[in-house]
Amino acid sequence: MKTLNPHQRYLLEEFAEHYLARSMSRRDLLRRSLLATGSIALTGTTLFALGCSSGSDVDEILSATQAGAEPTPTTPPAAEPSATAAAGPPAVATSAPTSATGSGDIEAGDVSFPGPASDILGYLARPAGDGPFAAVLVIPENRGLLPHFEDVARRYAAEGFVAFAIDLASRLGGTEIAGQQVGQIDPGDLVADLQAGIDYLKAQAFVSPEAVGVTGFCFGGGYTFDVAAASPDVKAAVPYYGTARRALQVGLAETQAALLVMYGETDGRITSERSDVEAALQTAGRPYEIIVHAGAGHAFFNDTGGSYNEAAATAAWTATLAWFREHLAV
Repeated sequence: MKTLNPHQRYLLEEFAEHYLARSMSRRDLLRRSLLATGSIALTGTTLFALGCSSGSDVDEILSATQAGAEPTPTTPPAAEPSATAAAGPPAVATSAPTSATGSGDIEAGDVSFPGPASDILGYLARPAGDGPFAAVLVIPENRGLLPHFEDVARRYAAEGFVAFAIDLASRLGGTEIAGQQVGQIDPGDLVADLQAGIDYLKAQAFVSPEAVGVTGFCFGGGYTFDVAAASPDVKAAVPYYGTARRALQVGLAETQAALLVMYGETDGRITSERSDVEAALQTAGRPYEIIVHAGAGHAFFNDTGGSYNEAAATAAWTATLAWFREHLAV
């Protein structure tokens, strides 16, 4: 029988938490959960187990099943890799230099390049000049590559880093087409796409290939743990309030990356993983630090959302820059 992967479970727990706190409607709960799982049966049984209702939500989902409303599968057949994939990622095309928060001019724009099963889409921002620069792969929340994460990439570029904000919905045609369905993609496939993003950065003439880091938020924070566990190319990683459940199963204790882990004090569902994460990082023997931001909740860094905490976000950003500057020294 099909089961939820750790990242799908994380998403449904998050949606249920919002629903039970009356910050998400039942319609949004069902819609977003179905988009994340692609399965009416799994959605119904999981939400019921999470205490979202006495059964009315499940009944509503099951009645939709009987009416033939099963979501259309979204994952397309694997595409043949482009003939240019074997030759390495192409040079990046950027827009004209533009100013951003911070010091200096940057260049920024959309990019795409061949990935394991489709073109990988994303947004790249870089300092003006030849470099080489340290680089950071930015992994967005589960709703996809929204403007906030393009802004985060520009912030990194203004601070002297090349930043690639990857669209994890690339296999489904991109965020504009299927952003909230990214949870349906197999985690191993998403890790492969993230590795393709790292390979892309390493291939750019203006990037120092030995100085590539990863950061991500919420859903993307979980995948930051995953790719840090899977890839020896990741020299430093900063996951923001992401679940480490899968990474703890597949090799976080063997990571080669220096990890700075960001938690919010009131985000108990995620911050409760701290002891397990710390034990794994102690075993790995690489530099690490765990910061729990006082008074901050989940998604405290996103200044476009209702959970934004300016003090925590500012402190986290300062610490993140210092971490990458230390561990991605060019």
